Order: sequence, then C-alpha cells, then structure tokens
Amino acid sequence: MSIAHRLAIVLLLAVCFLSERAEAEGNMRLGKMEIHPFVSLKEVFSDNIYSTPADLKRDSITVATPGVKLQWPFGMHRLEAEYYAVDSRYGTYKGENTTDHHAKGLLGLKLGSLFSLSAGGAFDKGHEPRSSSATGFIEVFRTNTGSASAAYQLTGKSKIQLDYSRYAWNFMTSNFRDRDEAIMAGYLYYRFLPKTSAFIEYERKAVDFTEATTTLDNAMDSLLLGLTWEMTGRSKGTIKGGRTSKDFKDPAIKDFSVWTWSVDLSHKFSELTSLSLVGSRQVNETNWYGTAYFITTGAYGELKHAFMSKMSLLLRGSYGTDRFSNAVPPETEVREDKTRMLGAGLRYTMKDWLEFGADYNKRNRDSNRNTNDYHETQYILSANMAF
Repeated sequence: MSIAHRLAIVLLLAVCFLSERAEAEGNMRLGKMEIHPFVSLKEVFSDNIYSTPADLKRDSITVATPGVKLQWPFGMHRLEAEYYAVDSRYGTYKGENTTDHHAKGLLGLKLGSLFSLSAGGAFDKGHEPRSSSATGFIEVFRTNTGSASAAYQLTGKSKIQLDYSRYAWNFMTSNFRDRDEAIMAGYLYYRFLPKTSAFIEYERKAVDFTEATTTLDNAMDSLLLGLTWEMTGRSKGTIKGGRTSKDFKDPAIKDFSVWTWSVDLSHKFSELTSLSLVGSRQVNETNWYGTAYFITTGAYGELKHAFMSKMSLLLRGSYGTDRFSNAVPPETEVREDKTRMLGAGLRYTMKDWLEFGADYNKRNRDSNRNTNDYHETQYILSANMAF
C-alpha cells in the first residue's frame, strides 16, 4: 500500500472521528487558522488503459486523493495553503501506477478599500495520462510557479488589475518540452450595470526553451475583449475573445496570428436543475516532437438535476480538436485529433461533508493518423469527504 493510500485512510478515519465536532463548528480550527481536510477514494474500471486503437487491455484502478487546505484570516488579509496527492494503483498492469503531488500557497493583502495585493507559489509533480498525451505514453513532469497580482479600484465603476507569473516546466522523458515561461497580463474593467462589467485584457508570454537542441523560443501576445456578470443568483459567467499572435525567434519558423476565445457559464433553471459550460480556443506550446505548437478548440458541458432530496443526476459531454502546426515526416498531412466524451453520473449526498458517486464515461479520439485513435469506456465508484 502506498504512502498516499495510507494517508487517505488516516484522513478518512480522522474525518469520521471529528465529524460531529466539525459539523457543529462548521470547520476545524487551530487558533484563528481554519483546517479543511478532504479525501476522495475512487474505484475505476477501464476497458482500454493504454488508449490504443487495437489489442485493448482492461484493468481496475484504485485512486486515492488525500489533502488538506489551511486558511488563516488576519484583519482584512488572508493566508492560504493547500496540499493534496493523487495516487493511482492498477490491479494488474502495475507499471501504470502513478503518484502526483500538488502544493500551493497564497498571501492576499487588502490595503484599504481600493488597493489589493496577492502573491503565491505552487509546485506540481504530475503527469499527462496516455489518453491526453500526444505521444500515447505517460508524460511525467514537474512545475514550479510563482505569481503576483495587484488590483486598484479607479472609480466606483472601473478597476485595473496587473498580473505576473513565472513557470518552470521539466519533463522527465520529453526533454524538448522543458521551458521557462514568464507571463504578464493587464486588465481594465468597467462596470456598466450593477453586476455586469466589460473588460479589456492584454497578455504577453515569453517562452524560453531550455533544451539546447530546441529552437522554439517565442513570444505570444493576446488582446481580448470580454464580459463578466453575475446578474442574479442563478446566472453568472465570463466570456472573452480576441486576437493572439505568436512570434518565434528562429526566422525559419513561421510566425502566425489566430482568433482565440474562452467561455465559462453557469445557470440555474430552478432550485433543482443547473447547467455549466466551459470552452476555449487556445494556442499551446508543442507537446509532440517535430511540431512548433498546437491549437486546441473545445467545450465541456454538464447538466445537473436534483431529486429525492439527496440524489442528483449528472449528464455531461465534451468535444475538442487538437490541430498541430506542421506535418512530421514521413507524413505529409498535418495531424488533427478529434476527441469526444459522453457520460452520466449519480450523486448521493449523505451529509454536507460526505458524498457518494457512480459514473459512466465513454471517450473516443479520431485522428487522421490512425495510430492515434482510441476508444475507452470507464465505470467509476467514488466517495468524497470534505470539510
């Protein structure tokens, strides 16, 4: 049994032991610090764990996700920290076992009624699963992130925000993807209705690949217009769109410009039925050797309906395309993958802090390179606890 699985069991027992006290107080505390432990246990059955077009292999996967979130408010400020692990153990094909670790911290300062500052950092030891990896193999990576943000309320209706973040990516096998990214972004908001604002967003990303043989260093500029709203308790969302250009330092690689957009909407039709929708078109750094970048366009939607007081039915679906920048010899056609997913689930909320679930997902990828096709069916049982 892995360390993460042992930790999940310990958290599970601790949460159950402290449940009456936690329910009475709303959370666990150490002085002014709020402690929010959480744990998720899943049993997944997949009929195609290698995401291959033929010779499908079946297996069951036990996934444990233990974690804890700390919140420490002091005055008008706040300090937050979070850690969780995702440990996946396969019943038969144990070479597929993975353990991811995620940690982050945030300091938020409110300097008067008009000015706010925040700074944070994060570390991720994660992986791209075979189903979303361009190579068809598990891609293990490490990421270090530092970020800072400042916001100033210009008037009662206008706000300006400046963000800066820096990422360091390190891939264990695909070293050509190792890179540093520095992102600067500015936003100008104007509120023209009580709960609706228009905004302009400008972002510049400088990408420096650290592998000596990689010549993909570039700068990417985006200028977007958008709307954000929370008109009622039932409807809120953000939509934005504009132009993104990518300029490579190597003159042998062609620069380009493309329309990009994103949408994040949620709407309650009634107290029992709600819909959420997220989607985007974005330019990504290369994840397949021999290409310079790829463009992802897609959307995910989920419909939730509650019944029998504690039961909920979920219907979900997604569609996306990945189009790569250029053909990789000996191919003469640019690779394009189309991925679809349909699924359904049931949720039973026994307590505010305890939920059980059962899910069914069917996913397939159609590519103009037949070796990248796959289809997969998953059945999932889960238990989630969070305070």
